[in-house]
Amino acid sequence: MSSIRNISSSNIVPSDIAQKLGTGGVNEIIEVMWLAFHDLKESMIITVSDQEDAITQEWYIKLHNRWTSENRAARLTFYLTPINQYSDDTMAKSRRKSPVIDFCFRSWDKNDGYFGAECKNLYAGNRAKTIRYVEKGVKHFVSGYYGSKSSVSAMIGYILSGTELELANELLPIIGEMNPIQNLGRELLVPNPQYKSIHIRTSDKQHITVHHLLFGFTS
Repeated sequence: MSSIRNISSSNIVPSDIAQKLGTGGVNEIIEVMWLAFHDLKESMIITVSDQEDAITQEWYIKLHNRWTSENRAARLTFYLTPINQYSDDTMAKSRRKSPVIDFCFRSWDKNDGYFGAECKNLYAGNRAKTIRYVEKGVKHFVSGYYGSKSSVSAMIGYILSGTELELANELLPIIGEMNPIQNLGRELLVPNPQYKSIHIRTSDKQHITVHHLLFGFTS
């Protein structure tokens, strides 16, 4: 497996947006993510051949509609805007492109940072895709490459074959190789198939929580 190098930057480091949001604000964001997924699934426009970016674009449309029509931003302590394909220059190095995260809720004040979500396709029995979910998703948060000053972030798994339980069991040992504080555990108080892992971020040695939302399109 490849590893993500520690990244340093002289750019302004934003405050911890997850702490500013509090548990209620984070839950508000995660709830609307799930609602948008159910809207997308009911539309029956996603197929197992669709690419990650195409699914994310359709999901973003549903999410943006939920966020704005229900005025969910007003329920938070400060305003956030959902953005698809956000270029994060917080940890960018000179002469290199800024990291682009699949999706985020960004504060109107850029210095407040963002709550990020990275999206990956998952297929039961496809170890290469499962490893990619960890290497190019989870590890990007743990290294600080994405969401460098948010103590909470999210991974979205688009399940295009198999069940959420199968994919959770396949992810469990791979995430375990990262020596997390808490490995992939089911969040039982959430009715949807949602999991959580807790890690030490290598860039600043702070605890970070990664919520894993498994969007099952096959059932």
